[in-house]
Amino acid sequence: MYRLQERKKHDCGHRPRIGKNRSCSFKRRRSPADKNHYPDSALETEITDMLDHYDIKTIVMGNGTHHEELRRRTEKAAEAAGYTITVQLVNEKYTTEMGEKKYWEEHPPRGLARLIPVTFRTVPEPVDDYVAWIIGDIYLGRIKAEDVGHKKV
Repeated sequence: MYRLQERKKHDCGHRPRIGKNRSCSFKRRRSPADKNHYPDSALETEITDMLDHYDIKTIVMGNGTHHEELRRRTEKAAEAAGYTITVQLVNEKYTTEMGEKKYWEEHPPRGLARLIPVTFRTVPEPVDDYVAWIIGDIYLGRIKAEDVGHKKV
């Protein structure tokens, strides 16, 4: 006689199937809380820690919302820790669209999702990592805002 095994929930909250493959087939979508997002109050601490561990001469940031305050706080934190750095601003126009494009290049849709037109798709997770990389590439001159292929450019 078979005894039914108690099916416990995985960490993701999904009940696994009983069978040969007992690993969880449910893929949990990552939320912004899963990444290393720091509260605004931790900015100075993170900058000081990075400067202590790496030989940083220049910090590159986008010229978007709140860039003046972030630039001031970054320079002030570096100065308070005894470091001399420069903060370079980069035009971040259309970088979000470029980040979304880069996301879809690295994570192409599978299955029936391939049939959904590109204009109807939404990125399932924040693209901040891609945007940061793109801002670095713009600073280094590897790409330009015009490379996004945006209809307004």
